[in-house]
Amino acid sequence: MTTLSDTATARRTAPERPRASRATDVVMLLLATWLVGGAFVDAWAHANLAELETFFTPWHAVLYSGYAACAAWISWQVVRAQDRGGRGLAGVPVAYGLGLVGLAVFAVGGAGDLLWHEVFGIETDIDALLSPTHLVLFGGTLLIVSIPLRSAWARADGRDAGSLAAFLVPLLSLALVTAVVSFFFMYFSAFASDAPAQGDEGLIIGIAEALVTNLILVGALLFLLKRWQPPFGAVTILFGVVALLMTVIFAFTTVVTVVPALLGGLAADVLIRRLHPSVDRPAALQVVATAVPFVLWVAYYATFAVQGRLSWVPEIYSGLVVFNSLAGFALARLQLPVTVARA
Repeated sequence: MTTLSDTATARRTAPERPRASRATDVVMLLLATWLVGGAFVDAWAHANLAELETFFTPWHAVLYSGYAACAAWISWQVVRAQDRGGRGLAGVPVAYGLGLVGLAVFAVGGAGDLLWHEVFGIETDIDALLSPTHLVLFGGTLLIVSIPLRSAWARADGRDAGSLAAFLVPLLSLALVTAVVSFFFMYFSAFASDAPAQGDEGLIIGIAEALVTNLILVGALLFLLKRWQPPFGAVTILFGVVALLMTVIFAFTTVVTVVPALLGGLAADVLIRRLHPSVDRPAALQVVATAVPFVLWVAYYATFAVQGRLSWVPEIYSGLVVFNSLAGFALARLQLPVTVARA
């Protein structure tokens, strides 16, 4: 009869799975960027060109060729690992196993998407983001583009992320993951607006944009801080890349929103440098998670105010600044172990 101690012993004596080299992860990041870039240019085409009547477009070609490139590279890593003596799944490099799952999920979503378009036609609006086959593609994409991030997560020794140059691969992988999440919430993205909307319906949408965008960005920031002490400039790049990619969809008409994203990221970098936040330093973590949204959203609404494009009453935009700061504080509290979260 197998006992729990026998299982634990087997796990300790099992051969350690191989780890991909940094060079391998760099190539994976470049191919993942190709894949994500295809998704964003396809969204740009849907948002800015005349109604698309077919599945076979140049924009889909970019997306699916990016997938094919990722599939070839991931499969090659698995084959190389087997040639070096690995057996079955135990020979798959760390983080690339879920990548294989992502390839399968994406393939199912792509085949389903082709059939879906043939039966129901081409989606052109929010329905495209909620299409079941597109959501399957979304899940597969996340598993693929997060490979460099998960690989670095497993490889890292301690919390020190090193220099910015050394940390770029997992950082940009996280930026791609965050951008893909933002992509599927673009109907509630603050980076999709060239000015806060007016009217009752516009006001509700504007409020939702601020709340959802804040949760995505602060969530990504706290995820980063859970594993690493990132180098100065990392969060500025993270926020900036996400905001810039979102403006691609709208032909850069909303590019002004990149400015507050950069300022919010810079505020995070300054605070991280000075306070060294982590779950072991809960007060510092909560200060960062509260202050960064404050700077981000003050800068966001100030950007429109100086252009004369902020028509909301002060109670709305100032209240959203406070609301998002409190949300950041709450997210930080959720990061803390129960034994720590006492103050």
